[in-house]
Amino acid sequence: MIDLIGSILLDALGYTTARLLVPLLTLGRVRVQPLRAGPQRHNWFGFARGADGSCQLEATMAGWYGLFFWGAMVIAALASFR
Repeated sequence: MIDLIGSILLDALGYTTARLLVPLLTLGRVRVQPLRAGPQRHNWFGFARGADGSCQLEATMAGWYGLFFWGAMVIAALASFR
């Protein structure tokens, strides 16, 4: 049950957020890998060079970055209401 909830949060909320925000914040220089893409070698932070020279963010790491964004937003909201 917990695995299912974690998977939904990571894939649906985190990945979708990163898929929208990463290209916007990096002005299109970094793109997010599709969810079910083939294996590719990435560094520890989830980045890799694409065949066309662009930078690509791994889907799983994009999910974590998206969840980190929402966690930071919750902390900022709680701090502002204090």
